[in-house]
Amino acid sequence: TRWHYFGEHGEKYHPHLNILCDGGWLPEEQLAELKDSIRRKLLPRSIAKGIGKDLEIQYRYSRSPKQIMHWIKYVTKASFRDITWDEPLANALYGFHNGCFAGTWDGSPKWKLTGTDKKFNALLKVREGIHPVSGKPIKWNKEPIPWALVEAQNPVDIGSGYYLLPPIRPPPSGRRQPTNLIELPDGDYRKHTNTVRRLIDRAKNVASFRSDYESYS
Repeated sequence: TRWHYFGEHGEKYHPHLNILCDGGWLPEEQLAELKDSIRRKLLPRSIAKGIGKDLEIQYRYSRSPKQIMHWIKYVTKASFRDITWDEPLANALYGFHNGCFAGTWDGSPKWKLTGTDKKFNALLKVREGIHPVSGKPIKWNKEPIPWALVEAQNPVDIGSGYYLLPPIRPPPSGRRQPTNLIELPDGDYRKHTNTVRRLIDRAKNVASFRSDYESYS
């Protein structure tokens, strides 16, 4: 399950709950009866009459892996992408587990995604906690990161609110030295620090003054 709060660009606050579940095709009469039962359990009839609205429930069924993958991508996408759309709501939702699941995952696969769609395959690896490029376990950072910093790195959207950042450039190997430098001899004046150079210059000036004084005396 996952809550969606806004439209595509945040122009309208439209909260609705998306649910993915095992199911099957239902006759129209049976589906209508099931929807009515859900409405009565979630929203008392007195409140529905008072506000003049009722819960809107939509149900779709498919056995196509491509259609199922499309629904997974849609349901798991982030709809609240800009804090300026509703900052008080964003603060209230901080730390809220917007998506959750029930049951276990130890059964045999119901279906498999076929083909070579790199975007979907990368998303499946992320869902398994594996980095889609390196194949190593993902270590999640729980601290929020400003979107501007992410966008500046030209991320690749792999769906469901996940973005793939470019690899971090490794530091240069070995010691880098400019080719125009030469090794100075140990006694060379230029190898001393600035402080030592000043002391040497002062000593030379004193020695020169004494030499001039003695030559005139």
